[in-house]
Amino acid sequence: MQRVIINENNLQTGVVYKHKAVIDNINFWHKFVIANPGKCGRDVILRAILDHVHPLDLIPVSYDKTQGQSHFLARNCGSAIIKLAKDNLTVPNPRDPLNPFKLFIILKFATTSEFKIDVQKNIVTVLTKRYDSATRTLNLSNFHTDKGLSEFCPLSQPKIMFFVLHLSKNLSPMPERYILSSNAIKLLNPLESLRGIKGLTFFDLSNNLIESPNLLTPLKTFEITELALDRNPVCDKFKSTYEYIKEVTACCPKVTLLDGIVIKEGLFPPVRTNFLCDAEGFDLVNQFLEYFFTVYDNRNRSMLEGLYHKNAMFSLTAQYIPAQLSSSSALLRTYNNCARNLLKLADFSRNVEYLFRGSTSIIKQFNHLPLSEHDPFSFKSDLIYSTPTCAVINVTGVFRELPQNLLDCERYIGFNRSFVLSKPNAEDEWCIVNEQLHIFNAVNIQITSSFKTPKQPVVSTVPAAKTMRDKQQMADTLKIITNLNTDWSKKCLEECNYDLKKALMLFVDLYKVDRIPLVAFINNPSLYPKK
Repeated sequence: MQRVIINENNLQTGVVYKHKAVIDNINFWHKFVIANPGKCGRDVILRAILDHVHPLDLIPVSYDKTQGQSHFLARNCGSAIIKLAKDNLTVPNPRDPLNPFKLFIILKFATTSEFKIDVQKNIVTVLTKRYDSATRTLNLSNFHTDKGLSEFCPLSQPKIMFFVLHLSKNLSPMPERYILSSNAIKLLNPLESLRGIKGLTFFDLSNNLIESPNLLTPLKTFEITELALDRNPVCDKFKSTYEYIKEVTACCPKVTLLDGIVIKEGLFPPVRTNFLCDAEGFDLVNQFLEYFFTVYDNRNRSMLEGLYHKNAMFSLTAQYIPAQLSSSSALLRTYNNCARNLLKLADFSRNVEYLFRGSTSIIKQFNHLPLSEHDPFSFKSDLIYSTPTCAVINVTGVFRELPQNLLDCERYIGFNRSFVLSKPNAEDEWCIVNEQLHIFNAVNIQITSSFKTPKQPVVSTVPAAKTMRDKQQMADTLKIITNLNTDWSKKCLEECNYDLKKALMLFVDLYKVDRIPLVAFINNPSLYPKK
């Protein structure tokens, strides 16, 4: 039997296609030689080669290292040989990217009758050792690292995974629970080897490399009640926990325990984007959040003072989250300077100072915080308590800080605000008696999904004043913006029913036609020269 060598010197002569019949003959063993293995061990070299030809079949056996070269045998691997030949018999070296592995292949190294390998007995021995018959659980976690294996058996190789699972059906009693975590599994098609087995209840597929929701389709074959998928790339493909659960239950409708958490309705409340403990509280939550954040996003947050009780309390905490898109540009110093993170306070006595009391103190602190623009479409709100005189609202979402100058970057901030609202009597207005604000640099999913929907234009960014205190605050605001004195500020506002935006437009119109006398301005009328 004449052997054929495929190397980089004869690749261009068409040697692969001349001997394609030999390559595809399942009765021949072919020898794969790694000319420059260096100090890399068996697992590193074989993993690199298998990853390179994935998802094509290549099952290496009889790995050895002699005279500075590594080699192994394989058969029924024609597609993998063609793939390696197209890549000039070169495989990336994960340990040294500048020095890839160089291969050559010896076709017809031996026949299956001359060289017999029986890995089945060895694998069955390892499976028996890993099987807990009391719980009927087969633990295949990190299977390829088992010291009892005579051959390299990574379950990331579909054909190997199929073979191992097929052999597991011979265990007695038959397994009902499979732990397949930490095996770099990318495809679930090999699970088909377990099709038809009754009593399967659990798959642990955590910490693998499953990329897409479409790859979960093979799970539809089984009636499992427990599933673990955490620490797979597919988990990051969903915008919310609700979508994740919905996709999984579409494949496995009988699953009641996902990643260790009860999800079946009836055993545990279903996941909801927004929650109302009382359906009649919808208008309160909707109107309150719209009013609060519309005013809060203005340059002057003083208009919120009337919304807080005179003895209201407010506290803030801040947290930096590493390894996010926002981490490099996160500047939370302004928030940390007034944060009441008790575990981070160097001077514990300052926790009293950072508990802001009274509406005036709270609004003063708000005006020290960076200007903001909230994305209302990112809001997730919960009304967790509601009576005719008290309500507790929690809202999470994203806002971005407005740049202070042209060189300042746009920063995305995640937040959680909890409001306790109260009113002494049913006819009174709601007011905030307690608020907690938690700030953090936005996580990746928040950054990629926020500010995608344009907000509807707001007719008036500042609501009309209702009380004498509101009117005085609005007059003071107009004075600051226009430099008008108190009397003229009040005249403009009274003319416009205390709508600040309309008052500003009136001021501009009067100024353009020179209808405002110099005496209407404060101190320095030259700021507004005659046209």
